[in-house]
Amino acid sequence: MHVESLACFECGKTYPKTELRYKCDCGGSLEIIYKYDELKGKVNWTKLRKRKFNHWRYREFFPIINDKYIVSLGEGGTPLVHSRKIGTCGNVYFKCEGVSQTGSFKDRGTTVELSKALEFGATEVVAASTGNMGASISAYAAAAGLKATIYVPVGSPHEKLDQMHSYGANVVPVKHGGYVQAAQYAYRDFKKKGIYLLGDYAYRGEGEKSVAFEIGDEMAKVDYVICPIGNGTLISGMWKGFRELKMTGLIKKLPKMVGVQAAGCDTVVRAFNLGLEIKSVIPKTIAGAIAVGDPFDGDKAIAALKESDGLAATVTDKEILVARREMARHEGIDCEPCGAVAWAGIKKLKLPANAIKIAIVTGHGLKDLEHL
Repeated sequence: MHVESLACFECGKTYPKTELRYKCDCGGSLEIIYKYDELKGKVNWTKLRKRKFNHWRYREFFPIINDKYIVSLGEGGTPLVHSRKIGTCGNVYFKCEGVSQTGSFKDRGTTVELSKALEFGATEVVAASTGNMGASISAYAAAAGLKATIYVPVGSPHEKLDQMHSYGANVVPVKHGGYVQAAQYAYRDFKKKGIYLLGDYAYRGEGEKSVAFEIGDEMAKVDYVICPIGNGTLISGMWKGFRELKMTGLIKKLPKMVGVQAAGCDTVVRAFNLGLEIKSVIPKTIAGAIAVGDPFDGDKAIAALKESDGLAATVTDKEILVARREMARHEGIDCEPCGAVAWAGIKKLKLPANAIKIAIVTGHGLKDLEHL
């Protein structure tokens, strides 16, 4: 394990790697810093490719001290599908995260975050979720023998709630305030009851960066990676992953990151495109998985866009539904509304036709059947 410390993304203050923390004293989010010079001498593609193609192929890049605590359900190793029709002329590939154990990319973050919880001695976990994270945490908690409580906004897709119930989680509906209020309830349980808190914090981002590792593993050249933005943890995690691949000599060139949000929840995109501070909103979109009005990792997401010389766009609910239908009927890829956001964004931005573009399809269509 090559972790050096935890560091605040905002002010740079560092904390010991053994300290359980969710944010800095200044309120900023944290990230995990590794000993990259040490890592560079430990990893190469020849060594890594002798292992099974899944999330844990890239073990050295994750902050788990003792492998005995790892809880895995075989996550990762998701297919990278070249567009057969709708994006063929534009070199579009779909990274299909819906085939993961619970049907979304969230399993990557959960395997690391819950394994870390066991290292810290957790016997019970709590989280807030719009659906996918809650389903993922419920499954991995069941596998680990931990009790899980999930706070969910009223109106979350019943398919995702059914998943949580099937894994035995205690599902608590939140009538008012949406995801932001649900997150406050989860944090309250951590502060008052000492329950281990899971969510879009540093260790989850460490898991979700494995999407970048797999792309770098399979593709010699990538120009754009297009990703929906909710809390901002996935796009910032992937950007960290690409940077780590470059710092350790595994790739030569970094891709441009492209963030896409629903027009009814444009927190990060609006701030990035107009050069403003992020302003919270009340989400109004069918893409519930990214309906986060106050993104915890919003500043990290903006940094990923800026540092990569990337782009950002919003898409309407109508554009999302059209994109979802196109992917299903012409590519055979069934995804929930959020999963179609990247393809909708590619069409909106009209990226160069000869550029290689990876669209992150975040979740399976069976996760949300209401808007077929």
